[in-house]
Amino acid sequence: MIKLAFNTLLLLLFIPFCSFAQEISLKSDNKYLEENFTWAVQKANTWKMTGKSGEINRHEGGEGLGYKAEVKFIPSYWAGYAHRSAYYIRDFVHQIDGAHLVGMDEENFAMMEKFAEYTTEDKKWYSWWALNFDGSVFTLDAPNPPGIGTYQGYPSDFVNKPGESFVREIPAMFELVEKAWKSYLWTGDRRYIEDEKLWRMYEKVVTDFVSLHDSDGNGIPEGQGDIFQGSSTYNEADIHPLEAGDAIGSQYQAYLAYAAFLSERNLKQQAKEQEKNAAALKDYFNTNWSVVEVTNLYASATTSSHEKYPFFNKETSWFMPMKLLTEPGPRNEAYLDFISEELGDGVGTANAKKGSPANIEAYTYLPDTYFPYGRVDEAWKWMKYIIDEKEKPHYVTKQGNNGNYPEVSFTLVSQVVEGLMGIEPNAAELTISTIPRLPAEIQYLALSNLKIGEHTIEVYQSKNKTEITNSASSSPLTCNIRFYGEHKHMFANGKKTKAKTAMLNGKIYSFISVQLNPGEKVVATL
Repeated sequence: MIKLAFNTLLLLLFIPFCSFAQEISLKSDNKYLEENFTWAVQKANTWKMTGKSGEINRHEGGEGLGYKAEVKFIPSYWAGYAHRSAYYIRDFVHQIDGAHLVGMDEENFAMMEKFAEYTTEDKKWYSWWALNFDGSVFTLDAPNPPGIGTYQGYPSDFVNKPGESFVREIPAMFELVEKAWKSYLWTGDRRYIEDEKLWRMYEKVVTDFVSLHDSDGNGIPEGQGDIFQGSSTYNEADIHPLEAGDAIGSQYQAYLAYAAFLSERNLKQQAKEQEKNAAALKDYFNTNWSVVEVTNLYASATTSSHEKYPFFNKETSWFMPMKLLTEPGPRNEAYLDFISEELGDGVGTANAKKGSPANIEAYTYLPDTYFPYGRVDEAWKWMKYIIDEKEKPHYVTKQGNNGNYPEVSFTLVSQVVEGLMGIEPNAAELTISTIPRLPAEIQYLALSNLKIGEHTIEVYQSKNKTEITNSASSSPLTCNIRFYGEHKHMFANGKKTKAKTAMLNGKIYSFISVQLNPGEKVVATL
């Protein structure tokens, strides 16, 4: 590791002008992206509900069961339809990275803790699907108990009766565990390790939740039908499969996340067991579950009659590579091609295909599917598609336009930072890793006021240059600066430095590690 000299004068001159409250911002030669990033940050902040008061249990049907007109809200933000006064698990876990980036760490923790609190044995370790902004149950998606004429909401000790109908989707529970770990990487907040409600959720979801919903013993939870019976997939509209690829991919990431949590508690042996569970699940998926004799494509689901389903099935399909469940190589690359072919250029375009989803929020997953494999042009194509569609009416007309679906703004922010700029945080270890993924239409990106734990940093990326400044902190920051390809050397502040190589999702990259003290900057070039 290269250690740069501490520059006391720079530190003294710079720190007084830094502000932890400053908003993340982007500069770029591509003004289209720069302007829309600014829009996304501002729009995401309009969805913040913290400190406000308002309605609960309001939806398209009007005043729902347990409706109240004026209730004080907990730290929270909108995650779901704009005409429903609630936040949903699925939207929340996809918005959580963007929420951190726009300064909503307390909201992320409070919302996560509420979902964990409602993850209970009486629901076979499901949580409630949606919550009001005061943290109470959003009754539209929950069972209707007796006495609804006078019922004013679910008491804290409400117990779900066996067989009750309520919205539940298997991938969501696994994503809660995965994204809790991701929030810890961004923040270093020890509450994600030490909070008892969260820990119970992590443990129960990867153990009892799996066993209670796995009747055939293959280690994969099964759906029971539609969303009110218990869905195995996020694709709510099509085949209602028994087992689904998006659930397996999410389960794989939950095992890895729980293993990492165990390591943070110094439970090394248990962590190794969970890592083995993750590896075994991935191997079973790639060598057995997904294999169909008539095609080299992956099966994306098994039907209620236990037949493999080797066809495109929207989220069921693209979550498999997005969650890194598929093994990098020719089969995975062919499947990414297959997804592109099935989508065409998206609904509403001249090249719309049968597989093109009608709802904009489905497309917000696609950049996250293609960026990890270095398929920059496809990821950028879908980012542009989402931006260009944001002023058009949403598929659900009461929602308003596409840009008023909260997921659109939150994910645009995270996909610039994590996708185009390739930034991976590890706040607990005081580390940032970067890898530029810029299409031809973008020559550079310069990000200011990025928070990783206690650090506020600036990052500049072009295809062959990365600059990182440890702007405001009290501790050093380790920077793993990465570029795709095999390069024997890089230059750090003009000094020729031997580079190491490694693999990232099937692609080779070269890297150097640099330690920055507070106020220091590194310029790394090929």
